[in-house]
Amino acid sequence: MTSGAGFTRDGRRADSPGVGNDVMERLQEVGALSRVIEQGLARALGVNATDLAAMEHLATDGPLTARDLADRLRVSTAASTHVVDRLERAGHVTRRPHDTDRRKVLVDPAEESVARTFEHLRPLLTGVEELVTALEPAQRAVVERFLTGVVAVYAATADSLPT
Repeated sequence: MTSGAGFTRDGRRADSPGVGNDVMERLQEVGALSRVIEQGLARALGVNATDLAAMEHLATDGPLTARDLADRLRVSTAASTHVVDRLERAGHVTRRPHDTDRRKVLVDPAEESVARTFEHLRPLLTGVEELVTALEPAQRAVVERFLTGVVAVYAATADSLPT
């Protein structure tokens, strides 16, 4: 399957991890396509990649404090504050006082921004959900165990990288 000079026909290095392993190659494709989707979604929403990641955390876990957001993004609180400032200027979030702790400020995702984001992602989410639903229970258990392991490897790698 190599085309010479140590490369496969599709231009990848023949000695790259995962070459020739169909599962690894599909995971690499998912990773590459995820980046393409994230870039397109960021452009559609008028934000950068870090801001988009913050919006994702706010949409799924929000509202959050700037400190909570910094922890999830693995950035400093100062950097997190800049992210929130940009998102607020763009109309994607609002700030409000914490309900019980006067010293804290919560960042709320704007409902319109969350709706726009999910509108862009609806075909992806629906398609994957249909694939999962079509799995037999035993197949679903295998896939879940596998993906749980993949998540653990990703998390360990993320934890080992410099922040």
